[in-house]
Amino acid sequence: MHLKDIDWNRLWQEARQQKSWKKKGKKDWDQRAAGFAKRNIDSGYADRFLQLVNPEPHWRVLDIGSGPGTLALPLAAKVKSVTAIDFSAAMLHELEKRAAQQGITNITTIQACWTDNWQQLSIPVHEVVISSRSLSVTDLQSALEKMNSWATEKVFIADRVGSGPFDPDLFAAVGRPFDPGPDYIFTVNLLYQMGIHPKIDHIELDQRKTFASRDDAIESCRWMFDDLSQAEEERLAAYVDERLEHNAAGSCNLNRNTQVKWALLSWEKRTG
Repeated sequence: MHLKDIDWNRLWQEARQQKSWKKKGKKDWDQRAAGFAKRNIDSGYADRFLQLVNPEPHWRVLDIGSGPGTLALPLAAKVKSVTAIDFSAAMLHELEKRAAQQGITNITTIQACWTDNWQQLSIPVHEVVISSRSLSVTDLQSALEKMNSWATEKVFIADRVGSGPFDPDLFAAVGRPFDPGPDYIFTVNLLYQMGIHPKIDHIELDQRKTFASRDDAIESCRWMFDDLSQAEEERLAAYVDERLEHNAAGSCNLNRNTQVKWALLSWEKRTG
């Protein structure tokens, strides 16, 4: 077998069947929008992402899977405009609410998903297209081709490395098996077969995170699971309590053994 014979898109799809976590639908994300926005406000991830991307003032940016504006909001101050796409209306509502609070007027929101017809939705090409932690798709190759087609200058993808935001120790403590599914290396190999050789940077987040309360710390872990039983809820709380450090100011720090790591893949569009 030669490298060119490997079907990375099929391998991606097969590996996704083994993952422990369930892909969230519109209803799931609508219900979690407010909590997700709260967890990601003032995110160290966003700061590091923007440092690596180094935005330019003339850019019009298409942010696919924008969520509540984790990147779109800070990015808007550095570029000409941002078009934020998400399939969750509640996520876009959170983004619009925060943009209004901050006096940001150069963000356009569109409710859409990867498989929609973007031409029919009149989504124009942009200088830059980004997908930040939003490549939870069945057809990876089609998503990558779509990003490449809608960009005129650059593409940026933040993709999970290994377990990413999931905590393997927490899965073990709760008593559930853990398989994170495919990560960025599938994307890299598929891009290679498409004739794209991306630059690879890494975003590594602090293993210690500060929360206003114990309840907030528990909620920050609960999102990883669906349909926890009462016994599993108790094991999750015990796991948090074992690792929680209380501060004099009333806040608390939660420590985890595995580091949250993302790969930032980027490439420039060929001209001529």
